[in-house]
Amino acid sequence: MQVHEGSEHFPHVAVPVVTSGTFDGVHIGHQTILNRLKEVAQREGGESVVLTFWPHPRLVLNPNDTELRLLSTFEEKAALLAQHGIDHLVKVPFTKEFSQLSSEQFIRQILVEHLGTRKLVIGYDHRFGKNREGSFEYLKSHAHEWGLEVEEIPRHDVDNIGVSSTKIRKALMENGDIDTANLYLGHRYMLTGKVVEGEKIGRTIGYPTANV
Repeated sequence: MQVHEGSEHFPHVAVPVVTSGTFDGVHIGHQTILNRLKEVAQREGGESVVLTFWPHPRLVLNPNDTELRLLSTFEEKAALLAQHGIDHLVKVPFTKEFSQLSSEQFIRQILVEHLGTRKLVIGYDHRFGKNREGSFEYLKSHAHEWGLEVEEIPRHDVDNIGVSSTKIRKALMENGDIDTANLYLGHRYMLTGKVVEGEKIGRTIGYPTANV
């Protein structure tokens, strides 16, 4: 998988099949979208492209909100997407200025001009543009103007799974329920950090530990 810093540096691809979102944790709900993305790309002889935002939009728009705990770092997310066979990951820096792009500007500048999107696959509740004003209905009604084909993952395909990043965070933070988190993630929950020297107390009780 190729990782691209910024949509403006995305190389020419004959048939880019694109989805966008934060994909925190890359859980089984996300995987439904990714699997469909790959199916469409293969059918069209194109390449799968995931457009994601970093930092998480909520951290930028609500800097005083300390409740959000992300399930994955960008590097962890990239590794998971690579494991799922995605061809390209585009990392768009999310800033307050970027958040002011209207839905039309986002489609025209990012999706069409930068990525050359031919086909767009999105989840049923996906919104985009300033104040999340863009919707599937808006995309569908204007797609011909930009030469786009748009596909929305049906609501029941996602709802039947009954999973969200919020549910996984709750399982981990409130209940310490790693089994439920792993079930919803579809993979083992991972932590990344630097191991530092501690007080070596673990050695005295026969259980050496790592301080992350």
